[in-house]
Amino acid sequence: MLGKRILIPYFLAGSGHFAVAGAVQHYLNKKYPDLEVRLLEPAIEFKDELLNNFFKEAWKHILRMKKSTSQFLFDIDKAIPSLAKFINNQHLKLAILKGMGFLVGYQPDLILSTHWGCAHLFNHARKELDTPIPLFNVFTELAGGHKLTNCGADKYFAVSPQAIRDLTHYEIPEEDMLLINFIVRPNLIKGVIKKEDARISLGLPQDRFITVFNVGGEGLGHVNDFISAFTRVFPEGMLIVLAGRNEELFKTVQSSFSGTNVVGYGFREDIDRFLASADLLAGKCGGSFSMEAVMMGKPFVITNVGAPSERPNKDYILSKGYGWYTPKAEKFGRLLADLQRDMSLFEKVRENLASVPVINGAEQIADTIHAMLS
Repeated sequence: MLGKRILIPYFLAGSGHFAVAGAVQHYLNKKYPDLEVRLLEPAIEFKDELLNNFFKEAWKHILRMKKSTSQFLFDIDKAIPSLAKFINNQHLKLAILKGMGFLVGYQPDLILSTHWGCAHLFNHARKELDTPIPLFNVFTELAGGHKLTNCGADKYFAVSPQAIRDLTHYEIPEEDMLLINFIVRPNLIKGVIKKEDARISLGLPQDRFITVFNVGGEGLGHVNDFISAFTRVFPEGMLIVLAGRNEELFKTVQSSFSGTNVVGYGFREDIDRFLASADLLAGKCGGSFSMEAVMMGKPFVITNVGAPSERPNKDYILSKGYGWYTPKAEKFGRLLADLQRDMSLFEKVRENLASVPVINGAEQIADTIHAMLS
């Protein structure tokens, strides 16, 4: 095993793919220190404008569109055949050449991609080099998928039986898929950071019902309407708004809700403590944040479906009884009012979450990689 190299490419199309990559890296380094692990963001390290524009900037534009428009665009085979051609080597030749050069120089023994676009890129690169480097891909949504999810990987990791069933619709053989548990950063597992300790470290009251509203990123809709509904309906509660790197939103929250039961924060490195401090989590249902809510045992209020790929995540969360969907501020307010009157609704969701195994899928991936290379 000494000297074996693992390459983990991802795209910073949101933070979720990087979070998954980092979680797997953590367990590989911790449990198998003889392995060398290399994270790679191809758009950045290859200085490739085309990769950046397609996989990152174009994605942000899709998230800002009206849902009907973005859903149309996401139907790749029917609406925009050129997207499939882009992936299939027509417009990606320079990036593939850069990928080939990287593989020749680094010589990984295995590639684990956390973004389907990276898997397509390195699948083409390894084929051009005619080198048998094993390629694994992590499907980072709870369910769903699309045609480009079939990226030529040798194995696919999926976090639910529903995801496996869905991916078979895109000609991925079931025998090529491995079922794992939800993937989160190691400190985002229930009990690792106790709620009481998190509140003490953040200076938050122990006796308030705290909702953490994660609103950083794209495709979030009318955030202020939801905050206003909270302050109106649930004055005895406390709303923590995490604006991330969205400085404009952070300033708006500070100026518009000063002196209320709403506290806004910009980008923080210690988001794990904020999530641990919560009684309830709210936000859009990206794959990573959805998995974090479930693995921390926090009832989840989905306020928005961003990308069309997130709709199956919403359906999965609701079908399992892990939370609620309130796409309008008025409905959000009614839910909070209902929880005030009858906390048994809240406790029922907590019971459902308590049945989720506290096993990190990132550790399962690390163990699988180690076993394959042994």
